[in-house]
Amino acid sequence: MNIKHDTRYFGILNRQLQTYINLAFKELDLDYWECIFMVNLYDNEGINQEKLSSILLIDKSITTKTINSLVNKGLIIRKVCEKDKRAKNLYISDKGKEYKEQIIYLIEKWIDYISDGIDKETQEFVLNKLRIMAEKARDADFDWILQMKADCRHQDPSNNKPILL
Repeated sequence: MNIKHDTRYFGILNRQLQTYINLAFKELDLDYWECIFMVNLYDNEGINQEKLSSILLIDKSITTKTINSLVNKGLIIRKVCEKDKRAKNLYISDKGKEYKEQIIYLIEKWIDYISDGIDKETQEFVLNKLRIMAEKARDADFDWILQMKADCRHQDPSNNKPILL
């Protein structure tokens, strides 16, 4: 594994996805973050802002700014939670529901493009592994990882895992 080149691929995928979304969704007046929020809200309608920030691993200020923009564009509705008056739950407006088919279509178009020539079984395998990696990254204990790197002197030959001293 060539780490220098492998990490570059994650960056390329991320930057090109952002560029594609900003171009593809310009007609709908949606930017990258707004699109990401809408896709996630379609699957999590009624979620509160804090939980949405947590799911997406996005800081609360970006969430607030993006949610405010989507509310101003009439795509989502923010309602005070009945159980916790401090929380605001997010719902897709009728206008936002009208966008769903087009948003999903444009995302699928990108995925089809970048996975062209890769059979469905391999696509599913790769996406499953990316999900696993993303979940592991989401739950990362950076202090432990950095300490492990500092303390690592040998690897266990039976499983290639570091032996902490």
